[in-house]
Amino acid sequence: MLLYRLDGIVPIMSNTCSNPDGIPVQDRLLNAAGQVVARDGVRNLTLEAVAKEAGVSKGGLLYHFPSKSALIEAFIARLACRCEQNQAKCLESDSAPGAFTRAYLTARMDRPNPQDQPTHSALLAAAGTDPQYLAPFRERFSQWQSQLENDGIDPVIATLVRLAIDGLCLDRLLGMPMPRGELLQQVFDRLITMTKPSRSDHSSSSDHG
Repeated sequence: MLLYRLDGIVPIMSNTCSNPDGIPVQDRLLNAAGQVVARDGVRNLTLEAVAKEAGVSKGGLLYHFPSKSALIEAFIARLACRCEQNQAKCLESDSAPGAFTRAYLTARMDRPNPQDQPTHSALLAAAGTDPQYLAPFRERFSQWQSQLENDGIDPVIATLVRLAIDGLCLDRLLGMPMPRGELLQQVFDRLITMTKPSRSDHSSSSDHG
């Protein structure tokens, strides 16, 4: 079993013997936190509310997350880990120049599952409450930006692709008007095309070789 922390993910003793659905208690609590924020707002995110939503005692919650801050930090860290896992899946079948940029893009192209909306709502609420809660994402974004800049394609193009898809994701999160249907697909297709090495990239590589 794992405990999510800003400085990493560390194992802790199992505490799932009273968990009939087989979901680790930590994940149940983090899922519950997202549900509470999505339904009742971040102001009503209390340890008592999360414990009740998850069907555990407050003492059981405190065993895993000793404070509200620890709970929110773990929630954001888990979301950052999931983003990284999605990118890794997209990279499994792509090793050409621009592969990481395409993985970054592809992992964010699909509309989020409706059941994940509480997660995204909680992320936005956490950022509004205390920007420090986004530390796990800041750290990973720094790593991702470095990978984009060293992805075998023009780093300006890679960065433009990242900013474009990040903007689309933020629009979805905020419920802002955005392109739909065929136009949205054409935007994605154009971004994918931008990540493919151009002839000038190949010739430049040959010159250096």
